[in-house]
Amino acid sequence: MAHELFWFYDVAALGIILIAVYCGGKRGFMRSAVLVILMAVSFAASRMISTVGAPVIYEKFLQQRIITALNEASEKTDPLSVVSGAVSGGGYGVEMTDPEIKGVIGLGGDFFSNIATEIKNNGAPDSADDIRTGMESTVTDRMLTYLIGDVVSPETLKEVLAQVSGAENGLRTAVDVFLRGNRPETADAVEKMVVAPAVKSLLEEIIWAVSMIILTVASRFIANAFESVNKIPIIGPVNILAGGLLGFAEGALIVFLIAQVVRFVLYLTGDSLMFLNSATVDKTYIFKFMMNPSISAIKDMIS
Repeated sequence: MAHELFWFYDVAALGIILIAVYCGGKRGFMRSAVLVILMAVSFAASRMISTVGAPVIYEKFLQQRIITALNEASEKTDPLSVVSGAVSGGGYGVEMTDPEIKGVIGLGGDFFSNIATEIKNNGAPDSADDIRTGMESTVTDRMLTYLIGDVVSPETLKEVLAQVSGAENGLRTAVDVFLRGNRPETADAVEKMVVAPAVKSLLEEIIWAVSMIILTVASRFIANAFESVNKIPIIGPVNILAGGLLGFAEGALIVFLIAQVVRFVLYLTGDSLMFLNSATVDKTYIFKFMMNPSISAIKDMIS
């Protein structure tokens, strides 16, 4: 039922743009032009601030606490029990002892391919590829649950990591270190390759949003100095018309920023909210385009 309210997103987006057109005409071209330029500068400056600031905040205030917590959690986590639980709980109809699992780990190479082959050889009906995929997913989720499950769910963490370049390979490397059983190395690998990229990504989005709000407010104060141009004869009407066009651009930018905030919320909530979810947003036209602007999105919106 909530999906049927998708039109609210488009109506709200269109309303914001129309209001921006009206306000842009009222402000006039000069004031609107200055405002749009300042907002564009604010956008770029906010991105730079977030890119530089996120690593600094993480390293100064969060990194050591996270490493300490991961060290404590890793000391309580037995890789063999994690793998054993994944085997017995995977529905393969096969049981493996700890010595057997140790033997597979000792083979080197791709552990999940090796364990899948062993499970298949022991009579599991699934294909080796399906077993490998299932084991890798289950072991990864169990590892993350044991190490950081008290803070964030594995599903949410992996959603965030999906947006970070190279994070998937980093997660696999962390799992390999975990399976070797070296507890300090496990904590170090998970922090560097899993937690740090995810937290820095979230910090970047938060810092960018806060910086953008502050700089946008400052931009409006500066642009207000140009509001008297509308009162000049002849120039005034032209200034109003051109201001409306610039207002359209400003409204589109505001909707774009709101759409990015919504996308950020979807990641944080695991796409689980009743009205604020991907299934609802995907039915929209304007708002969906603003969330992921592209040429193909324009074609889809027109068709």
